[in-house]
Amino acid sequence: MHERHDAPAGPAGAVGRLLGEPQRWRPSPSLSGRELGLVALASVVLAVIVTWPLVLHLPSRISPDLGDPVRTAWEVAWVGHAMLHSPLHIFDANTFYPHPLSLAFSDSLLGYGPAAFFGSGTVAALVRYNLLFLFAWSLCFFGAYLLARELGLGRLGGAAAGAAFAYAPYRVTEAGHLHVISSGGIPLALFLLLRGYRRSSPALVGVGWLVSAWQISLGFTLGMQYAYLLAVLGLLALYAWWRGRLRPSVQAATASPAGTQRASNGAAAPVVRGPLVVRSVLVVTLVGVAVMGGVTAYQARPYLKIADDYPTAKRTIKEVKTYSSGPAALVAASSENRVWGDVTSTARDHVHSKNESVFFPGGVILLLALAGLLGAGGAMLTRRLRLGLGLGIVVVSVLAMGMGLTGAGYPYRLLYDYAPGWNGVRVPGRIFTLGTLFYALLAGAGVAQLARLAERRARSAPPRVPAVPAIVGVVLAIGIVGEGAGHMEHPVVPQPQRAEVGLPGPLLDLPTDGAADRVWQYFSTNGFYDIPIGNSTFDMPAVDDLRGGMSGFPDQASVEKLRYYRIKTVVLHLKMPKLPGIVGYALAEPPDVPAAAARPVAGLGVTRERVGSLVVYRIGPGPAALHPPAGTP
Repeated sequence: MHERHDAPAGPAGAVGRLLGEPQRWRPSPSLSGRELGLVALASVVLAVIVTWPLVLHLPSRISPDLGDPVRTAWEVAWVGHAMLHSPLHIFDANTFYPHPLSLAFSDSLLGYGPAAFFGSGTVAALVRYNLLFLFAWSLCFFGAYLLARELGLGRLGGAAAGAAFAYAPYRVTEAGHLHVISSGGIPLALFLLLRGYRRSSPALVGVGWLVSAWQISLGFTLGMQYAYLLAVLGLLALYAWWRGRLRPSVQAATASPAGTQRASNGAAAPVVRGPLVVRSVLVVTLVGVAVMGGVTAYQARPYLKIADDYPTAKRTIKEVKTYSSGPAALVAASSENRVWGDVTSTARDHVHSKNESVFFPGGVILLLALAGLLGAGGAMLTRRLRLGLGLGIVVVSVLAMGMGLTGAGYPYRLLYDYAPGWNGVRVPGRIFTLGTLFYALLAGAGVAQLARLAERRARSAPPRVPAVPAIVGVVLAIGIVGEGAGHMEHPVVPQPQRAEVGLPGPLLDLPTDGAADRVWQYFSTNGFYDIPIGNSTFDMPAVDDLRGGMSGFPDQASVEKLRYYRIKTVVLHLKMPKLPGIVGYALAEPPDVPAAAARPVAGLGVTRERVGSLVVYRIGPGPAALHPPAGTP
């Protein structure tokens, strides 16, 4: 269990040795290429096992359902296509024609765009999405492992932390939201930044800020909470430096004996503050912060414009309350969770949004985190760090309940009213992503504690079994993964028929509603022709007007409506896959597809052609609807 660690590089370590001060935590560990390779391999293998048999069906299936994942497959494909063909108009997507900036109707996932430089069409989009889905789980494990190692945990503790973060019960609840489960960049960036500043390494610091910028480029759902976390950590570092708790530079310490805490006569010596970081690291830091700020500003611009142009895009207090929950959320697990789903069903009945606000951390993770919090962490995580992680869990858990903790919505209401960006958040519970990281680090410390106890017992109780600590650690890591990896379906994704490929746009697929329109977005990756609908995170009067106008299609009113919106082609699908609906406001139009296909088109200026299970209508010239819908921007 004894692992070799490098002495801390840079001035901080030199001064610590010079003054004979004990290290506050383990020095920055030595990470061999073999260790990194094995961890990367383990992270991929775990992701494949937990999502099995998805890896065998990359071109045909998707996990966990045909809802948001199908739309996200289009989204990543569009971003890559736009980066190559219209980089100045990435946010002007082919959906919601003719509305501009339609990519900003949900999280952008810009950082995944380069993955779409290879391949085209629906099958390529599906394979790409599935690979990114596996990558997201893998990066969570890999990043959390490295951060835990840098904070002082050994290999077993790091593996447990990686498993607890990647396979926290909360994560399977959000499995259908790639922009939510793609949180591995957070611990990875924190690892790079922490290691870089401890070792005074401009290269590591620079890469850390680049990874931070990449994480934010995936969207503000996680990017904003991560930016706030960085701000808090930065303020804490500045405070510690101001109080003299961060060791000064070698030059400052040797220039004045006041670098010690007490003078020779016993009086308190003045605090000597050396530079917080060396000059080369400071330069890289300023450049890195500027890059991250530039990415944030570039991504924020279209969202601010959308908020101004579409009143319904603003998150009202009522909407936020809909996605908020009370304390029952803290002891409720997802229904997909194999271990805790049924056990916590009673608590889940009291949660408003059952697929957004279930925060039970898991029994194994909770007990291990308590062990890590209360145990003697001097040889692992420092006492202050453990208390800080515990406090972080409390703060994040309270904020994740949103407006549901108190009748007036406090304390979350303070963020909504005064903190920049938080009034655009629809689902407060997603801040619990940070809570899963804090739980994971403490759980890793708990595993390290138990492994150390097992090692001591093995030494004192013959016959000695050297592998006992490793066995204990592996069993606990398997338990963590087992309780967090939930049941996920892998439905077959519908593909467009050959007759639909290459039709002129703007094109409207029918029936249309929030659920079906995700599939039509996915179909449009075959050439990215303009479509007037899609799936967004807010209600759009113009889209509602178009959808509602298709109730009697094909009739005079619906055809005139189509001409008003400049739709050239309509494809009516006679067979539809079973899709997850949108409760409350989704209604397929036209409601009776066979009846719509049988209606005559004589005198409408429309041609009709039946091809298999499709009916293709071409909208000719003629009269258009006279008045725009109310509320159209």
